[in-house]
Amino acid sequence: MIVVGITGSIGTGKSLAANFFKEKGYLVIDADQINDELLNDKLVVQSINMLLYNENSDILDKKRIAQTIFSNQQKRKSLENYLHPIIFSKMKTQIETSKEKLVFLEIPLLYEAKFDMLCDYVLLIYASEESQIKRLILRDKIDKKEIKRRINSQMAMEKKLLLADYIINNDGEIKQTINTLKQWLESFLRRMENGYL
Repeated sequence: MIVVGITGSIGTGKSLAANFFKEKGYLVIDADQINDELLNDKLVVQSINMLLYNENSDILDKKRIAQTIFSNQQKRKSLENYLHPIIFSKMKTQIETSKEKLVFLEIPLLYEAKFDMLCDYVLLIYASEESQIKRLILRDKIDKKEIKRRINSQMAMEKKLLLADYIINNDGEIKQTINTLKQWLESFLRRMENGYL
């Protein structure tokens, strides 16, 4: 089995790539989906409220949490240190129980959380900061200052570009990116079949 991690920065198009591979019939294990499932668990929500606010509550206020973690680095780290090992363990189990020859992992904080340990290769979805800002204003209806703060809370794109095995540029039209992903997949599968990976 070969495991390929899909990552990028906020608003670069990770989900576009993940959906492309899903449509092609590949297993895509999504870290955000696992995170969302955890946030439906009352015990997890209580632990998060205790950790961030010292409050014994099983009500999840996502907006409040987002404001807290993007403005307080220490609290963000505490939350990540709590959630990431659980997500890592669940992803690892899904990989180990899968019988697929090729599996994709969609992980926003792949390098930051050291989830690259689960991957044989990393596919980075790249977009310029200008493109990220435009997309996030449209998608999340948040202002430029907040977007910049969120981008800066992640590892710099320059570092990710140096670490990744493959890079897909998503600065252009969606059609163009899909075509690039198609070419990349064909080439990757050829190398797999010929034993080059």
